[in-house]
Amino acid sequence: MLELALTDTYWAERAFAFVAAAEAARAPEHALQLFRQEIAQLGFNAFVMAVVDGRDFKRRVVANGWHPQWTALYVKENMTEADPVHRNFFRTLNPFLWTEARFDAERELRAKSIMQRAADFRMKVGFCVPIHYDHTITAVSIAGERPDLGAGVRSALHLMSLFAHNRIRALAKSQAERRRHLLTEREREVLQWVSAGKSDWEISTILHISEHTARAHVKNAARKLKAVNRPAVIAEALRIGEISLN
Repeated sequence: MLELALTDTYWAERAFAFVAAAEAARAPEHALQLFRQEIAQLGFNAFVMAVVDGRDFKRRVVANGWHPQWTALYVKENMTEADPVHRNFFRTLNPFLWTEARFDAERELRAKSIMQRAADFRMKVGFCVPIHYDHTITAVSIAGERPDLGAGVRSALHLMSLFAHNRIRALAKSQAERRRHLLTEREREVLQWVSAGKSDWEISTILHISEHTARAHVKNAARKLKAVNRPAVIAEALRIGEISLN
């Protein structure tokens, strides 16, 4: 019992260390790399994070760490509809092993074939984490040939998978929101100071640019936002969230 408690403590500490590292990530690629490295140390060589619904695989995927050839086969042959692992996400809220995704091997020959062919890509043992939110099911599925699934590992993987998925989604959403900005970062910065009552000369001093440049940024922002004057451009920038009153 003492040995089991020590093992669980070790994996709890390791999981929380991963959470701290992922929280510090500032791009989805960084958080994904941390997750990839962590599961690789446990013998997992493949993973996928995807929404679980009836759409084709490419439209459902959040992050894909499958072998490219397996991905191509999965998409080409539309394996989703017969994949017993995919089906099992609708049956349980709890993490499960691939072997717990039951199917009739004698009658469901395509399901049997999918699992056998996955093994050809070094995906023999899999562990899955269902994630339910906003009436949506998403999933993290990781696999390897002989991964470590000893005492404490499943709980740690559960926590790490949940956090990695949520962190990657949050960072990706943040990036998408930044890409949707109509104004450049400098234009938003200048308008922020205009909204604080600063003149072009004062803004030029604060930002170490010329007064002409400061004025040009305001004009460019007004053109993009279809505003007729300075008060109008500030009002529109505030309305659509390009700047704030903070």
